[in-house]
Amino acid sequence: MRGRREWVADGLIGSSLLGPVLIHQVMNGDALRIVAALAVTAGLVLTLRRRPLVGLLVVLLGTLADGNFVFALPVMSYLVGLRTERIRAVAATFAVIAAGGTALNFTVFDTALGQWFFLAMALLLLGVFPWLAGRYRAQHARLVSAGWERAARLEYERRLVVREARLRERARIAQEMHDSLGHELSLIALNAGALETTPGLPGKQSAAAGRIRESAANATDRLRDIIGVLRDDDETDTGTVEQLVDRARAAGMTILLQRDGEPSAVAYPVVREALTNAGVHAPGATVRITLTADAVEVVTDAADRPPVHGTTGLGLIGLKERVRRAGGTLTAGPTPDGAFRTAAVLDRAAPQQPTVDAELHDARRRTRRSLAAAILTPLVLVVVTAIGYYPFAVAGSVLDEATFDALTTGTPRADLADRLPDRQTPGDKPRGCELYTDGNFPMAEAAYRLCFTDGRLTSKERLK
Repeated sequence: MRGRREWVADGLIGSSLLGPVLIHQVMNGDALRIVAALAVTAGLVLTLRRRPLVGLLVVLLGTLADGNFVFALPVMSYLVGLRTERIRAVAATFAVIAAGGTALNFTVFDTALGQWFFLAMALLLLGVFPWLAGRYRAQHARLVSAGWERAARLEYERRLVVREARLRERARIAQEMHDSLGHELSLIALNAGALETTPGLPGKQSAAAGRIRESAANATDRLRDIIGVLRDDDETDTGTVEQLVDRARAAGMTILLQRDGEPSAVAYPVVREALTNAGVHAPGATVRITLTADAVEVVTDAADRPPVHGTTGLGLIGLKERVRRAGGTLTAGPTPDGAFRTAAVLDRAAPQQPTVDAELHDARRRTRRSLAAAILTPLVLVVVTAIGYYPFAVAGSVLDEATFDALTTGTPRADLADRLPDRQTPGDKPRGCELYTDGNFPMAEAAYRLCFTDGRLTSKERLK
């Protein structure tokens, strides 16, 4: 339905643009020209939506056959700016039109310099300026669309606030359970492991301590599975790495900490997860922690007893995603010497995703640039064209006003040869008359007309 409406709209636009051409041809009664005008109208309608630049070329070429095509030129140029984003292609097209039209007018049609200047100004005012206005209108429409999109996103985020408020309490509870209860279970497993390896302990008690260690490890994994759906990994971590290390050392863990600079935001969760896993799966092993501004590494040496099996590894999976969202990478796995290494590295140069405000600011900047281009570009082109045209128009054709006033009728033309300019100003003039300019800017139009009969000055006239 929408496509049909677009075709109808384009059909009305095309028919309206070429209406003067059709009326002119119908009044002339030339059937062949009428059919050609209808064919051009149909082609224009077909190109308006997807190839407006082609339609512009059709209209420009049509002016060679019928001057009424010029009425469609500003509208087509505006549609090109509105519907075409390729700036270079359109600018190159206008440059080719200007160069080709100049060559055609001077070599084929023998156009006068003043008329060429008029045609050049017409191309700027009827072609370039509407195109730039269309580009500004398109940029403004994109700015409005970006503004509505930003408003829609903000409304969507506002609706999420209510949902997040309901989930935040559950996330806080889950965070607290994971940090405190999970860590305490790992310390229970660590103490049970120490009791299990106590020299002189009866076998039954040693086995019981081992079962306690395994049960605590399994309970930690099950706790992680159960509350994993409630935990919010984006919650701000409370506490420091040093506090984690102090609590673990108080429980009997051997930890070597090396710090160089302020650690990154992901250091706390990485160390917490590594210490929890070390306490559960490698009790008695030495843990080596290295902290820098962009990286954190935790290496757990090989344990002196078999690790507890059955862990799901969901903690590391969630941690890896959290590090990735912070702009880094996480690696975790055994080393060749039997240790277990967990390391996170942040990429400070990672590109940030543009925010909605940044996108809206960029759209505003492009719109302002399009408006400035729509106003300044035609003015600059007019000035440049006028400055380039003026020297050719006035070269050798300027008649001084004092000289004109001193001319008297009846003077032979031969006696005026050294007082009159070597070149005349182009323009329509009666037979036997000469035109000269006073150097007026920018058109350098004819200001004086001298008429001669039988080689003598018979009349002089000031035209402006």
